Amino acid sequence: MPPKPHILIVDDEAGIRESLSSILTDEGYVAESAESAERALERTSHGGLDVILLDVWLPGMDGLEALSRIQTMPHPPAVIMVSGHATIDTAVRATKLGAFDFIEKPLSLEKIIVLVRNAVQQRRLEEENQSLRSELGHRYQVIGESIPMKALRQQIAVTAPTNGRVLIFGESGTGKELVARSLHAASLRNKGPFVEVNCAAIPDELIESELFGHIKGSFTGASDDKVGKFQQADGGTLFLDEIGDMSLRTQSKVLRVLEEQRFEPSAWPFSPGPFLPSQRHSVFRSAAPRSHRGHPHPGSPFPQ
Repeated sequence: MPPKPHILIVDDEAGIRESLSSILTDEGYVAESAESAERALERTSHGGLDVILLDVWLPGMDGLEALSRIQTMPHPPAVIMVSGHATIDTAVRATKLGAFDFIEKPLSLEKIIVLVRNAVQQRRLEEENQSLRSELGHRYQVIGESIPMKALRQQIAVTAPTNGRVLIFGESGTGKELVARSLHAASLRNKGPFVEVNCAAIPDELIESELFGHIKGSFTGASDDKVGKFQQADGGTLFLDEIGDMSLRTQSKVLRVLEEQRFEPSAWPFSPGPFLPSQRHSVFRSAAPRSHRGHPHPGSPFPQ
């Protein structure tokens, strides 16, 4: 049976603290209370809280200042701001500081119960998501204690935090995709998508549409707009597997995208304008096609 969620009620009015504590306890929560922001910060620093009901107007430090400090703590609880003299500016500021929601006095007990339930569910989902990401990161760890494997892990650790493009090369089955995923997991883009493209499996006439997308009506059969892999990977990592199997024409276009950091989907008779990535993609390339293992692809613009 999962542990009961812990709720902290922060208000300088004893009647409100007692009333909310009683109601939330009846709803199956563990309710605690504090009469000041200072006491609330002290309790929050010990961890274990899921949701805080925080009054804006408190003696000493106000609720907004407390909210900003709570958000700097590791794994902060969800915070629902409460105010009897709310203004739009106050609500907007609270939201910008990271509040889950904002509720005005006099309190609707039904609304409080719904907001707390939603905040607890969101926190559980965030914890589950973080756990899955951590598990996924461990799944793609490069293991081994030989000198080459230690050197490879060191290269990954040095390269992952950067926004540079990475060329991965090696024989079939040596773990190029594992290295790519390890780089993504250790990068600053690990919360973004990891998009893989097997360049050898896509026909030449479709590869550009697959990579860059297209606009409805741009060619025969283009019945809908299509978002390309470059745009799907925006903010994350694009892994181009077997890039040596691309035609030289497509390789040149990919190289230009990497250099200019912009591209346009295939469009006729008009263009919607260039797509500018929010940050540079790390592009991992499996160096040599199956028919040229260990040898440069003739005329390829990519280093081999």
